[in-house]
This record gives sequence, structure tokens and C-alpha cells, in this order.
Amino acid sequence: MSPDYFFNFLFNISDLLNKEENLKFHISKIFLKNDKTSILKVVIPSRGGGESFVDKILINRLYKKGYSCLAYRIPGSVLSSDINETVRYFDLIKNQIKSDISKLKNEHHFKRIDIVAASMGVVSACLISNDNDDINNLYFIVPGSNLALSLWNGIRTQNLRNIYEQQNINQEQLNSIWKVLAPKNNINELNNKNIFLSISKQDKIIPYIFGKELMISIKNMYPDNIIVQENNYLGHYLTVVKYYLFSRELMR
Repeated sequence: MSPDYFFNFLFNISDLLNKEENLKFHISKIFLKNDKTSILKVVIPSRGGGESFVDKILINRLYKKGYSCLAYRIPGSVLSSDINETVRYFDLIKNQIKSDISKLKNEHHFKRIDIVAASMGVVSACLISNDNDDINNLYFIVPGSNLALSLWNGIRTQNLRNIYEQQNINQEQLNSIWKVLAPKNNINELNNKNIFLSISKQDKIIPYIFGKELMISIKNMYPDNIIVQENNYLGHYLTVVKYYLFSRELMR
């Protein structure tokens, strides 16, 4: 059995105890300048009301390695009960992060800019990186090819699926409206970027079939620019923990 079922149970309890306030959608960020290198690492998390401990550890590891860091906090409300609002929110995220990167590159003369994104954060990473010469390397941890289908079939987002079904929105309608957000539709201009991608066969949050589909699409387009690592047992959350806390790949 995938460890994702256990973690999903814990997170569901946490959701009940710590319901996120219905506040205005807001993107927050931190920027840490490190003069040891001219490399900027941009960390885009999955959705969530607060900064997770694994994000904090990754940022600390990157900074100790000598990299400057630009890290974001994306509220859980990015996946809205209003499916059109979700499209608008992702557009806001894309525009703000692209603007921040361009501004920091001009101010600090970074020679290399990498994006590290996990889970749903890969949606934003693809929107930002596609046809963007400011970005050099991409690190995708447990991504999916399609936000709509991942939400519909993932165990963590069944509550949202139920909300959409109550609005008489089916999987096909959601997929049509969120087509512009699907990572597989935003990878056609990643030329000259190196891509590291990790997926797990036991992923039940973003089901493995969608991670594999994205991996195959990128491999077909950029066979010489992608490195893939796949595990058989860690599932979604433990794969993120493995790379954020222990891996050397993200430190390169």
C-alpha cells in the first residue's frame, strides 16, 4: 500500500483542525541573497496555507550551498471552488514570479536561474518557464501532466471533486476549462533548459500515470536534456522529502 494513504489521513485531520481562513488570495515570498555564487534558485511549492518544514530545509540547504534563493508561499485557495478563479489565480502567480525573476536578474546579474517545483507547483513552473530565456534548469518533483485529471483522480483533492460535482461540473468540463494550465500543454518552448524529473509508481496524490505522461512528453521533445528518476515505493510525499532533505541533485 502506498504511504500516501497514511499521510493523506493525517492531512485530512489537520485540515479539520486548522481550516484556512477565507482571505483574499495573496502570494508571499522571501528572497535571500548569497554572494558566494551568481546562481538563483527559485522554489515554487505546492498549494498550502503555510510554509512546510521540507520547504524550509530545502531553502536552508540551497543557501548553505552558496545559492541565492527566491521562495514562494502559495495559498490553498489557488484551487478555488470557482474553477474560473483558479485559472485567474495561476495567471497571477505566473505574472508575479516572472516579473520577480526578471527584476532580480537585472538587479543582481544572476548568470543562472533554476526553478525547483514539487507537486502542483510544477503547473506554475511550466507556465513561467515556457518560452522564457531567463530560466536555465528545471527540477520537477512528483509532477503531473494534467491539473484537472490529477485533481479529479488524486486522493488528496476528492473534496474539491465533490464540490465541482455538486455544481454539475464533470471531469471533461474541468479538463476543458483548465486545459491552459496543464503542464503537458506548456512545455513546447523549453529549448536549451536542462530538466530533472522524479516520479513514484506509488503516487496517489498526483497519480503515477500523469507523472509518467509528462515524463514521456518531455523525453520525446527533449531527449538530450532530461534526467528521470523513478522509485517504486515512496509515493508522493516521501519522494518530496527525499529530494528536499537529502538529495544532491537539487544542489547542483
